[in-house]
Amino acid sequence: MDYFYSYLILAEIYVLLGLSTNLLVGVVGIFSVSQAAVFGVGAYIVSDFLLSGTLSFLPALAVAAVACIVLNVLLTLPSLRVSGDYFVVTSFGIQLLATAVFTNWTGGTGGANGLPGVPPPDLFGFPLEETRQILGFTTVAAGLGCLAFWLAMRAPYGRLLKAIREDELAVAAAGKDVLRAKVSAAALAGAFAGVAGGVYATYMSFIDPSSFDLDASVLLLTMVVVGGARTLAGSIVGPFVLLALPQLLQLVAIPTTVAASARQLLYGVLLIAFAVFRPQGLAGERL
Repeated sequence: MDYFYSYLILAEIYVLLGLSTNLLVGVVGIFSVSQAAVFGVGAYIVSDFLLSGTLSFLPALAVAAVACIVLNVLLTLPSLRVSGDYFVVTSFGIQLLATAVFTNWTGGTGGANGLPGVPPPDLFGFPLEETRQILGFTTVAAGLGCLAFWLAMRAPYGRLLKAIREDELAVAAAGKDVLRAKVSAAALAGAFAGVAGGVYATYMSFIDPSSFDLDASVLLLTMVVVGGARTLAGSIVGPFVLLALPQLLQLVAIPTTVAASARQLLYGVLLIAFAVFRPQGLAGERL
């Protein structure tokens, strides 16, 4: 049962990441491949605070969320000057730069060896050490994230973001503040990623750069495409489906030396197949 609980916990953490990626890529139309970098910043900030004993879990999580809001806004600003393929290349470079920092900054990230022994999360001094307790916390966190996403998309603000995706010039000509809308969307996406990173670090108790590299960003994009871009249901379905696939691969007699490559190959095939044959994803178009 603990194995199943662990799957649910990771899936719910990735739901927050799915909301973050979907908000930028699906709703606003900012095709970013650097969300794993923001995810990693949140994870390392919470880990450093907890390992040093400077802050407890909830204040550290709040600091990580604020830091990731600022970082995501800064990373998204180039989309105001460059778009399409040019911004994809820009965000690709940002992701590679973040991975290099995570790998080489031994003082803050532990370098390639990572940070072991991250303490478990706690709520007002009560440690969440059992898997079921952490599952309850991640369920609440994912639920609040989904509620915030749903309320935003149902409000006039959500319709404005969708209009920007369809025709940014027309929205600007109508007198709407495109810059403010994009910055606020990036801020909300950064908050989702920062919280997800902090919860991930405390649950895994060990983090290293491999969890926040380019492959992780591709996985997030695949989750959004498979689940359904621009939909709340897609941000939920995608993580649960994609995280279940590695477990299914274990049923096939694949050598452990090629298992990781086979998983990445499967993600790539799914990304291409859904983009070509079912661009609306499994969840369809509706919220």
